[in-house]
Amino acid sequence: MAYDSASYMKDPELKAGLDALTAFDFEGAFEHFSTSAADGNPEAQVRLDKLYLSGKGCSASRPEALKCFMKAARQGNPSAMNEVALMFYTGNGVQKSADKAFEWFEAAASAGYPEGIYNLGCMYERGHGVAVDYAHACSLYEKASDLGVDKATFCLAHMYHNGYGVDKDLRKAAELCKKAADAGLGEAVADMGIIYLDGDGVPQDLDKALEYFQKARNMGVPNVEGYIDLVHEKMA
Repeated sequence: MAYDSASYMKDPELKAGLDALTAFDFEGAFEHFSTSAADGNPEAQVRLDKLYLSGKGCSASRPEALKCFMKAARQGNPSAMNEVALMFYTGNGVQKSADKAFEWFEAAASAGYPEGIYNLGCMYERGHGVAVDYAHACSLYEKASDLGVDKATFCLAHMYHNGYGVDKDLRKAAELCKKAADAGLGEAVADMGIIYLDGDGVPQDLDKALEYFQKARNMGVPNVEGYIDLVHEKMA
């Protein structure tokens, strides 16, 4: 049976918790989410564990966060599945395990969760918890990109740039990177600077390269000052 998020969201205690959260009443939110979670509402459990992770409205506790995420994940909440996977992948409050992370990312992806699909693609690209499969990674990145995950678009651009799992296509790589940059992904903005600096899949354009590097710097992307200096040298 498909996970019915809308039904869970009707719970008055959950709604009261969301209202409290909007009002920055974290203690009130924690109380309402706890009541709803105790009644078995996975949507409340997901929000409760995020409070446990941040320490807002309660004492920060990664073990409690994992417990709540796990309850919600086992009830079929795709977001919780993805969070459990991330905790196993990073070792955040639990023993690090690429195998368990892969299992939960796969569950989240199977449930159609966009971030889960993207993260599963990363696992296949890196060979974490599963054998490397660039073609499948590309397929997952493309699916996640279509669902609006900008990081997946950026990763797919790199796959086309390097010819991993797909035929190498610098023009396609540049198009995908620009799409991610236009969506506001800082790494992609910086890479667009490199693409125009090198003329990689596009005609070389130092003015555009400088524009992208300066935008990336303003976004707080590290290590772009050297590129800005390089462009100025080439323009001199």
